[in-house]
Amino acid sequence: MLFGEVLAGSSRAWFADPWGLLVTFPLYLGHVLLLLMVAFRANRLSLVSLYCLGMVFALYEAALTKVLWAGYWDATGEGFGHFAGISLAEFPMLVFFWHPVMSFILPVVTFQWLTGAQLIADHHRFLHFSSSKFLLLVVLAATISSFLASGSGFDALSANAALIGSVGLALMFARFARGVELSDLLFGRRGSIALMALMALTYVIWFFFVLPERLPSEPIAYLSIGISYLIAIYLFLRIKPKGNKETDHAQMRIGHGATLLGVYFVSLNIWLVNPDVASNVLAVLYLVLYGAGSLFFSWLAFRLLKNSLVAKRSS
Repeated sequence: MLFGEVLAGSSRAWFADPWGLLVTFPLYLGHVLLLLMVAFRANRLSLVSLYCLGMVFALYEAALTKVLWAGYWDATGEGFGHFAGISLAEFPMLVFFWHPVMSFILPVVTFQWLTGAQLIADHHRFLHFSSSKFLLLVVLAATISSFLASGSGFDALSANAALIGSVGLALMFARFARGVELSDLLFGRRGSIALMALMALTYVIWFFFVLPERLPSEPIAYLSIGISYLIAIYLFLRIKPKGNKETDHAQMRIGHGATLLGVYFVSLNIWLVNPDVASNVLAVLYLVLYGAGSLFFSWLAFRLLKNSLVAKRSS
């Protein structure tokens, strides 16, 4: 919720809102637990594997919220228009960057970091400290805070309460979960079946009964989302299993995290009293992340397809 919703400015004080507690939070948690289960059972836990599963996560924005078809709920105008029934302003941002990185990879890696668990081997790279990486994170923290400032309507109380409350809950959870490994979050056979059934029911209810007026009338829109699911799953399966070997603890320290949080907090309050500047920063950052996500997806798809062709020729 902190990375995927609060930092986006979508669900702010979700912990004090019945909809946030009973709907949005279980929706996010269910996706994360289900996709983690898939990653463990497929023996594919690398960051690129999680990225592909994060794309699957993101596609809920079609069947449930209808955002990938009809745009953001509070959007005005046509944005970037549509292609094959898909909203071009939202699809690349949500499917190629926001949900894979912010809603899935970051929560998974941060959980291991805060609980002090040993990291899945490939995840160690994410939390490996370097000056250049830390500087990039500082810039990202300073600019991405414009999302929450804008999403809160530049209301200082709302924005700060959302940030402080969500961070406080995350730290409280991390304290009680100290030493818990990522694999400890997995359900057994019955629990997994129950989770899958619950998520399937959620999709059915949301698809037919939540904002049905936003459902597209063109068959191509449904076909596009179906193809997107197939592409994400195909790329996931093209990644070679690497095992679940664990490695040393993260090199990023709590002090580094506290610094980033401080930068975010100060920047947020600067944007709250400078809405025009914040709106410009938000627009530029949106385009940067939009482009970065699209480029990374293109590179990943090209690399995996190339490797697959090379493997077929050599066999």
